[in-house]
Amino acid sequence: MAVKARETLESKQISFTTLGIIMVVVVGYTLLYNQFANTLEDYRLKTIVGVISLVIMMGGFLISLRYITTAYEMVVTHDRLIIERKIFFWKKTVLEVKTDDIKKILPIEEAKKVDGQMRNYTLTNMDGKRKYVIQYEEQGKICCVKIQCTGKFHETLKKQVKI
Repeated sequence: MAVKARETLESKQISFTTLGIIMVVVVGYTLLYNQFANTLEDYRLKTIVGVISLVIMMGGFLISLRYITTAYEMVVTHDRLIIERKIFFWKKTVLEVKTDDIKKILPIEEAKKVDGQMRNYTLTNMDGKRKYVIQYEEQGKICCVKIQCTGKFHETLKKQVKI
């Protein structure tokens, strides 16, 4: 299985504005919790509110980490397109399509609705990486996947698919 093209799509670094907003939310949530917890007299109720508050903060933290650390690795071989999602050190193959099954590769502006499943493997707008839609056949239905890649990767993919 010879690799024809490989590309990694990583999230941009978090901006100072976004970091500031996150810090304000965390501090505000903590102050609100303290105000509410100090008005309670029952220690069991204080404990329950504290545990619930902790679970909410940890859930929010984990969800934000998922979006900050997500990366996609795309590989084009002589007969398939493979997309893997990486979150920290967890790696999962999210799409594997034979190049013979790919019908169209279009810029995202020209995409039309399809009857099969629609998947999105893009991140925010990045310099030099345009968004494309790949339409492929799976179990008799035309499915669609959105990817984001450089022009060189796009051209290699088009050559392998022979479109």
